[in-house]
Amino acid sequence: MTYYVAKSGADSNPGTQSAPFLTLARAQAEARTHPGSEIRVGAGEYRESLVLTAEDGGSRWIGEEGATLTGGLSLPASALAPVPSGIRDRLTPEAAERVRVADLTAFGLTAKDWGPVCVIGGFHTGNRYDDAPIGTNLEVFSGGRRMTLARYPNEGYLRLDNVMDVGEVNEFPPQNYWRCNNGLRNPRGGCYILDPETNERIKTWKEPETAWAFGYFMWDWADSSSPVTFYTPNRAMYPRFVSNYGARPGALYYLYNVLEELDSPGEYWLDRDKGLLYVWPEEPGDEISLSLSKKPLISGSADNVLFEGFTLTSVRANGIKLSGRGITLRNLTVKNAADHGIVLNGTDNTVDSCEITRTGRGGVYLTGGDRETLTPGNNRVENCYIHDFSEVYQTYQCGVSLQGVGNVCAHNEICGSPHIAVTYGGNGHLIEYNDIHDVVLHSSDAGAIYSGFDWCGHGTVIRYNLLRRIGGNGFTPDGIYWDDGQSGQTAYGNIVIGVPKNGFLVGGGFENTVRHNLIVGDGQNPIQYDDRNRDGFVNGGWAKQAVNTPDAPHWQKLRAIPYRSDPWRAKYPSLSRLKTDFSDPDDPDFPINPTGSEVTDNIIVHPEGKLGWIADSVYRYGTVENNRIFRSAEEAGLDPVTLRFVSPPEDFPEIPVEKIGRPNAPAVDSMNKF
Repeated sequence: MTYYVAKSGADSNPGTQSAPFLTLARAQAEARTHPGSEIRVGAGEYRESLVLTAEDGGSRWIGEEGATLTGGLSLPASALAPVPSGIRDRLTPEAAERVRVADLTAFGLTAKDWGPVCVIGGFHTGNRYDDAPIGTNLEVFSGGRRMTLARYPNEGYLRLDNVMDVGEVNEFPPQNYWRCNNGLRNPRGGCYILDPETNERIKTWKEPETAWAFGYFMWDWADSSSPVTFYTPNRAMYPRFVSNYGARPGALYYLYNVLEELDSPGEYWLDRDKGLLYVWPEEPGDEISLSLSKKPLISGSADNVLFEGFTLTSVRANGIKLSGRGITLRNLTVKNAADHGIVLNGTDNTVDSCEITRTGRGGVYLTGGDRETLTPGNNRVENCYIHDFSEVYQTYQCGVSLQGVGNVCAHNEICGSPHIAVTYGGNGHLIEYNDIHDVVLHSSDAGAIYSGFDWCGHGTVIRYNLLRRIGGNGFTPDGIYWDDGQSGQTAYGNIVIGVPKNGFLVGGGFENTVRHNLIVGDGQNPIQYDDRNRDGFVNGGWAKQAVNTPDAPHWQKLRAIPYRSDPWRAKYPSLSRLKTDFSDPDDPDFPINPTGSEVTDNIIVHPEGKLGWIADSVYRYGTVENNRIFRSAEEAGLDPVTLRFVSPPEDFPEIPVEKIGRPNAPAVDSMNKF
């Protein structure tokens, strides 16, 4: 059966093409009486959320051009009025003329709809405090672009002048763990010292008690936020929520939720007591809209369903969150979701040819497969354009995340993020033919492709990906990063161009293979392979607390994996030989050692002729050989426009450059002056 939905329809209609239904809910109810039905949805905005159950298995949802599911509310131009005199006096002269105000209560909204200012940041500690505002913030859009809650400065960051008190932290300084604070409720937030200019500016705010601070208070991979109070006679700022890793002088942050700082296009401020929304549109005449729905636009659990052709927008949750088998999401646009674009859990699911953009967190998150039995999930994200994501939470919100066993990320273009493009955990994933660029724009300790801390995380293959324009603005991240002992990884046939720190960073681990890759640029190291686990265990190096006792995290994680079971023994036989005898740390099968690792047959173009930094133990326990190093692309015989060799080097397999990226996407036309 085929049912039709249109904005001109009525739910009393039979749902035919000539007499369509009005709502998706009515079509869903009717389709459940005929399993395997197709629902065709006409152009227009539908303020509905679909929740699937087993009854919806086999259904096919086709959106015609312009069919949009939204969790938002658009404000008509007539709802925007000039600001009253009491507010004008708190704004700059230009803002007083440009800012407009809307009374949200006139649309039937209440404080329950807009809620408080909620804590943000991948490493916030709000969950350790009584009555902390945990949730997803109301979002405001101007012309479809996410607006910013009025902040200072408008662009970039301030720097802490000094730190008087780091608060009751879990770690400070690095590797010094305050285990006495584990589980502590309402820990003391600390005291930071402001620079004089910022301190003077705060004195001009009528209600400084509304202010919050967001920043990277210790590490540039750990963002967090907190409400703050000030004591301007001493330039003091007191965060209510402690920064988990402490704080340091010079740390980056900004202040927000201050009416007086509503001083540039794209900013807003909400009087949460009165429901008055103040906005400065990005462009005159921009439509102003709000995200209200706190549920995904499509959610639930069903098998063998298809969604194709829809736009999903303006939701204070994930755009789509589904579980099941055989789900297909094709040619969808998901934008302006406060959380992730698409979250899928199950087996044999596919995200194909979708665009995911302007998310508050990540892009596509796939989970599936069974680590106990190493049964693959066979989930795929392919041919997608995932860009300009992680706009609210700034760290560890990925364009693509693969978790579980045996999932695939292929032929995607991933770009425009302050942090990671692709991350994964588990076993046996395939990451191939992706064009990854303009990511990790705000971190120096992260990789464009990243995984870490799993001695048993074997089997993932990373091949034929192009990494370019990674980092920027003074931040120096890595290309492909296997962190803190990640083991059993294979990378070959990748092109890594212009990465400012390490093209490959292998942080210890064993049975890692870096082979037949092309690495071009003037970064710190084309390849770094350290031995942090061994150094920590044998020499008391900085990573010692991960490995130095039987109860250290690496050993705990190892014991939790059934690596000696029959499925694991058959798939990864070397793991069954691992030794746990602390009396013989030099044994090749003691997992602190980089046994079986390879750095072979790579071609490197570096102006200083560098291979990189590789620990002595990697030479001792692994193989490092046949890496060819050149000082220029011309010397290597490399065409900087086509990314191909004029004369293919002997024994170096050709990289299929023409297959990298999305089908029909603009071709990569040069190395972009690496």
